[in-house]
Amino acid sequence: MSLLWPELTLGWRRAARGPLLVALAAVLAFCLLALPGRADAGLVRTGYGVVLAWMVLIVSALWCGGTAYALDRERHRLTLTFTKPVRRWALWWGRLAGVLAPFAALTVILWVALAFRAIPEGRTVMRPALPDLDAAARAELARLRAVGRVPVGVPEARLLRAVRDHLEVAYTELRPGEPRIYHFLPVAKAGAATFRLSGAPFLGARDALALWVTAACAGKTLTFRPTELRDTGFAQPLPADFVVPGQAVTVTLDRLDTREACSVIYRERADVALLLPGQAPLLNLAYFCLALFLTVAMAAALGCALGCAFSLPVTLFTGTVALLAATAAALSPPTSVSEEMVNWWTRLSAVVSWAVARPFQALVALNPLARLLGGEAIEPVAFLRAAVAAIPWCLLCSAVAVISPVADEDK
Repeated sequence: MSLLWPELTLGWRRAARGPLLVALAAVLAFCLLALPGRADAGLVRTGYGVVLAWMVLIVSALWCGGTAYALDRERHRLTLTFTKPVRRWALWWGRLAGVLAPFAALTVILWVALAFRAIPEGRTVMRPALPDLDAAARAELARLRAVGRVPVGVPEARLLRAVRDHLEVAYTELRPGEPRIYHFLPVAKAGAATFRLSGAPFLGARDALALWVTAACAGKTLTFRPTELRDTGFAQPLPADFVVPGQAVTVTLDRLDTREACSVIYRERADVALLLPGQAPLLNLAYFCLALFLTVAMAAALGCALGCAFSLPVTLFTGTVALLAATAAALSPPTSVSEEMVNWWTRLSAVVSWAVARPFQALVALNPLARLLGGEAIEPVAFLRAAVAAIPWCLLCSAVAVISPVADEDK
């Protein structure tokens, strides 16, 4: 710690003395308070403001990480540093910690600013009990093999995984006169529950749909018709005493209309859910801020690693392009087995895309911003999974910084 502390305090003093901290605090206040946003019941004027604040912090962390090394190399300030008994890893981690110190303070400011808003409770999402995917994948693979649609030379395990991933995101159509029944496991505690059908399930004339929902629990039955069907689905609150602890909940979706021009198409394993009382709003906000800081740390590590080898303009340009490429790889749809077996270039690009996007895919899967605005609980397990995925990224950036010729600044 004695080796890291001087570099950490140096980075903090640079940020505190310069205009960075004040400018970022002003941008955060502008994004959260001045910009108009969606009229959410829980977060008013913060829907788009939080998104902009997130992007400002990420880009600022990338640029500040790049200047931590590149600026000192251009001004020939590292010569004095390397005349002292300091190791490269101490210089790297000290500079990175110094860069992250003001962003940690800004994350706390963001938490305080949002804590004064009417934040919705982080509700636990319960999915319905559906058939096992592994058994369904084996049956579907056997059917594909029987009709000759299985590529040759692909391992059995990879084929099963591809079919399983396809079935997991497959769409289901709710036809008139064919109700769909979903069983939810017994709930642990009492409280107001909400049935939600999310995604983009309604196609065609939504006003012509006659969709009925029947919920049953402990001998009690509740039937309602959603009156406002949006492209994002609907969420129907249930009475506070309807859900009984230890009792299963059954929900039936049925269409009473006979119109063929409109359809109800959704994904059973992702769009059908029962929202139950979860964790406290401030705790949910704390996990959101931790996920934000984790993303900022990854961007700052990338900037520090690039600043060890390139000049400041090249570092900023390369870092921005690399961040965009990693984001595009994380958000790109996965390739199928048949697509990856076309040629060697497709297989190589799939491997490179997976390696680059792996740390960011965990954050995309966590999706803390959508969960915070949607009132869903950010599970600690999901956050830890994202944090563990980010460790190899920081270690890779550290290895690049250690082996780079950062001390050779006189050339």
